[in-house]
Amino acid sequence: MDERHKGRILLVEDDARYAERLARNLALDGFAVDVAASGEAALEALCSVRPDLVLTDLKMPGMSGIELLERIKSGRHPGVDADVPVVVLTSMDSARLAVESLKKGAADYLTKEGERDEISLRVARVIRESRLARQNALLRDQIRTQSEFGEMVAVSAAMQRVLEEVRQVADSDATVLVRGETGVGKELVARALHNLSSRRDQVFLEVNCAALPDDNMFQSELFGHERGAFTGADVQKKGRFELAGEGTLFLDEVGDLSLDCQGKILRAVENREITRLGGEKKIRVDARFIFATHRDLAREVERGRFREDLLYRINVIQIHIPPLRERPEDIDALAQHFLFRFAERYRRTPLLLEEDARRQLAAHAWRGNARELRNLMERLVLTHPGERVTAADLVAGGIAGRPSDGLFRLPPGGMALEDLERHAILSALEQSGWVQKDAAALLSISPDRLLSRIRKFGITHPSWRIHRGSEDSCHES
Repeated sequence: MDERHKGRILLVEDDARYAERLARNLALDGFAVDVAASGEAALEALCSVRPDLVLTDLKMPGMSGIELLERIKSGRHPGVDADVPVVVLTSMDSARLAVESLKKGAADYLTKEGERDEISLRVARVIRESRLARQNALLRDQIRTQSEFGEMVAVSAAMQRVLEEVRQVADSDATVLVRGETGVGKELVARALHNLSSRRDQVFLEVNCAALPDDNMFQSELFGHERGAFTGADVQKKGRFELAGEGTLFLDEVGDLSLDCQGKILRAVENREITRLGGEKKIRVDARFIFATHRDLAREVERGRFREDLLYRINVIQIHIPPLRERPEDIDALAQHFLFRFAERYRRTPLLLEEDARRQLAAHAWRGNARELRNLMERLVLTHPGERVTAADLVAGGIAGRPSDGLFRLPPGGMALEDLERHAILSALEQSGWVQKDAAALLSISPDRLLSRIRKFGITHPSWRIHRGSEDSCHES
């Protein structure tokens, strides 16, 4: 059966010959069908099969269709989704039972004597409306979360603790250091701290310290410059410290700054004043400071790469975001969030994850954390045919399968070998947090060979220091 079916139906029917005929017709119309011969068997099946719809006869020996409907909608059966839509099958003389079923929560009723096309169309409509209702419910949950925490999704206890820490320290002027691996969402925490503070109506400014190529650019970007301060400085420019005003200044990847730049940051934070490059006037700084890094700054201090006095100054409050692999409960919620968000952005039909796909996502290492998951979901929304995503689709999209799955399954439409190579390199970089030497190890090639492929495909990333030579960045990124 093609995995990209219109929906999975659990047909509950004690008449074996009718069940066989109806199941065959539904399958020909593009549905996947499981059959249960009784209400009792249906409840058992619902614990292992997650259908998009239950299609049940009303008159059956033992548990009737009405009783099955009531039990499903009661929510008292572990493993049974109380929100699964139920459509009942009636005979022409069972109008009263059909109306009763609607009052008890059935989504629709069909007569067994109905035309094949009508049955398929109405079943498809119920499945489509149910999916839309679930997506709307997810969106409402996201909106409630976003009202406080932007796009942060927190199902796990670990992330709930992070949110509680954000709540506790947001409405203060204390300097915060946000720690976590590349891709875990440090910027989202910084924005949440700003949005929950009394500075929420002021500006939030972000500076990616790893993307500043040299000291002059660093000083100009953060402190501003006077006209004529250096070649090309034709006009006066205000820096981020000054532009932040009474808002929040977020300095991301502060651990990537040179020692000299760290010293300038220390003086600005300690004295709460700056001087533009080429100027003499002291300018007062009123912003709240939030810093972030993927590095272990205490270890960087031991290695002589980070100033100990700056660490003491910025590490007033520390919030650590655990990597995604340590909070698997968040993976499915994040995947659903990204699928809905990108479907809305690109005006596509929201994709649905099959159970085997959810299991595959939960088992993946996610070295690139939420950013890797987000990128995968965006690619699926843009390129995936159909409405359902299977484990095989994830393997084709770069998520390693179990050994029995093989390393790669070619998409039905094929793929250019060069595209496959580029995709493998991007996947390795994402899984390694964009550390090139680690990505090379994942691909079992030398760092120099990986570097040549990176150049070939024009791959870049903000965390790579562009003022270093490319050969150095491959070993030190």
